[in-house]
This record gives sequence, C-alpha cells and structure tokens, in this order.
Amino acid sequence: MANPLRLPIPLVTLKMLLAVGILYLMMMGSTFSSLGVVLPHMITSLKMSFGQAGFGFTLLALAAGTSSLLPAVTIRKWSGRTTLVLGVLAMMAACATLAVARQALLYDVGATMLGIGFSLIGAVPALHVLSGWAEHRRSLVFGGYLAFGGLGGAIWPSIVEGAIHILGDWRAYWWFMVALMAVVGTICLLIVRERPISAAVGDTQEATAGWTLLEALRTPQFYVIGCGIAATYLIASTVNAFTVSYLTRVGVATAIAVIAFSIQSACHAAFPLLMGGIAERVGVKALLIFGLTIQALGMAALAVGSSFPVLVIFAIGVGGGYGTIFLATTLSLQEYFGRENYAQIFGANQLFTTISVVGPLAVGWIADLTGRFDISFGGCAVLLLAAAMGAATLRPPQKRPTLAAATLS
Repeated sequence: MANPLRLPIPLVTLKMLLAVGILYLMMMGSTFSSLGVVLPHMITSLKMSFGQAGFGFTLLALAAGTSSLLPAVTIRKWSGRTTLVLGVLAMMAACATLAVARQALLYDVGATMLGIGFSLIGAVPALHVLSGWAEHRRSLVFGGYLAFGGLGGAIWPSIVEGAIHILGDWRAYWWFMVALMAVVGTICLLIVRERPISAAVGDTQEATAGWTLLEALRTPQFYVIGCGIAATYLIASTVNAFTVSYLTRVGVATAIAVIAFSIQSACHAAFPLLMGGIAERVGVKALLIFGLTIQALGMAALAVGSSFPVLVIFAIGVGGGYGTIFLATTLSLQEYFGRENYAQIFGANQLFTTISVVGPLAVGWIADLTGRFDISFGGCAVLLLAAAMGAATLRPPQKRPTLAAATLS
C-alpha cells in the first residue's frame, strides 16, 4: 500500500498496530495491574487471608502460562481475529465473575479466567495478525505493540484508584471494566483484519521454509530463548511481590519508592519502542544480551544499596531490561523459525513463563529463613547473567535434511 505521508510504517499497518495495541494495553491493565490495586479492597470485603489473596494471584499467573498454547489452537482452527474476540469475551466474563464474588472460591475462578483471557487477547494472536502487515520495519512494529503493554501497566493503577473513588465500590470497578472491554474491544476488533502470509511482499520463501513446532523443539535455540523469557518473568514477579517490602524495610521513603517504580514503568513502556528501531541495525541476539545484562545490573544495584541513584539504576535496568528481553525473544523466534507456524512456536515458548511463580515463593522462603532480601536479589542478578551467557551462544538454527533430500543427495 502507498505511504503518501511517508510514515515509518504504512498507514494500514499503523491501524492494525493501534487496534491490537489498545487491546493489549487494556489487557495488561485489567489483569495484574488491576488485581493488585483492587485486592486490598477485596480482602477486606470478602474476609480473605493474605494467603488466599496470594493464591488467586498464583492462579492468574499459572493460567496465563499454561494456556499460552491455546491461542495457537484457536488461530489454526479459526483465525487470529476470532482468537482476539474470544479473549475479549473471556476478559468480560472474568471481570463479571470478580464483580459478583462473595467468597474466595469465586475470586479464584475469576483470577483463573483473567489468566486465560490474558493468553487469548495477548501477544500470540496480536503478533500473528501484525506479522501479516509488517513485512517491513517488523522490529519497530513489534516494539510499538509491546510498548502499549508497558503503558497499560504504568497508567492503569491510577485509573483503578480513580474509578474506585468515583464509583465508590470495587465491585462497580469490575462492572466498569466489563463495559469498557465490551465497547473498546468491539471498536478495535472491527478494525482488525488478517493478511495471509503469502500475501506479504517477499514472504513466499519464508513461508515455505518455516519450521514446524516439533522441529523447533529439537533445537537448542528454542530453549535458550525460553530461558531468557523465563528469567525476566521470574524477576518481574519477584520485584512486584517484594521490592516495596524490601525498600520500606531498609528505610526508603514511600515517595522515593513510588518515583523509582514510576521510572521502572516508564522504561518498561519506552524501551520496546526504542529498541525496536535499534534491533534492525544490531540484530536480535545483541538485543537479548543487552536486555539480560542491564536487568542483571538493576537487580545487583537493588541488592547492594538503597540510595536514590542506586534505585534509579535498578528502575532503568529492571524496567528497560524487561521490555527489551520480551521484544528480543519475540523477534528471535520469528527470525529463527519463520512465520508459518509462529503462533504455535511462540505459544509453546511462553510455557517457560510459568516458572515465574517460583520466584516469589523462593524469595519469601529465603527471607523468612535469613531475614534478608539482598541474597535473593543478588541471586537473580547471577541468574540473568547466566541467561545472557547462554544468549551469547545463539546462532540461527539449521534444518536437518529430510529423508527424501538425504536420499537424493
């Protein structure tokens, strides 16, 4: 399509990016961000213990991770757009369930449904749709999409607090989310259209050379990339669970902690877009190594100090690292294994994220045993550096010759 405005990406691609990006922003805001802010109100109203509240969060994370292959199934059976429709419906049902919850059981059901909606409306179907429209500047398009998610995580806690204050009740907030998801979701889904891989310029060769999921599973590259995304998810869940407790414990003022988290959220939103342009010049491997390294630096800073400059290093490293790593792993899978079966391969790789539930449990256990968090934060830095060393070994995988080809040769 002609680009008379000389935009960095074609106008039709920009439309698709805005449509799926807004859905992603709402999804990120209405899952982990919303639940964490609403939860104190729900704990009081439903008379839940902190253990029960935490269990719901664990169910959300587990459901999001274990259902990551579901979008690949629905995309193959129907389409990426239909998968997004199912995701919007799942999110509406989850928010409605939380709105009517009268005991912990319905809270657990609603949290689990949020996790399933997280997969159906998230990166797998959205990047599948965008892949058909982003034959050029793909790194920038993917980076822009992931930036929407970071923005949702940054702004939604304030939206939640404002909505509860205006509406006067946490149940009304969840009903507000049902209505908002219905209206905005419908508008966005009316815009979304899919473009077959074969229709994209220059993609014919890539489509015929695409890897199957089973072929990808036989390569070490698949697991190295999986370890990278698992490491950053584990760090993200650990930071979200314990950093505030740690900072207040070592005497950091609440206002300073809030500033640090604001910087972290801003970096999480900005880095995918910034690095999307850089990836086209330096390559996805360098991007992955960079992301893992700066996130390790951020966790090491948190382990050794609590001054404001140290907290800024922590915030930039952890927030920017998370956004960069997610972009790099997303691009790596498509660059190494092609686009034909990308949804299946990406969904399977996301199963590695389920390890993130171990982070808060292990850090909490170590803190109870030793009374310290710095040991765990230092261990997280070492884990990230090990993942960076693994990423340094990445090379594009080579397909094994088929039996027919081997016979002919």
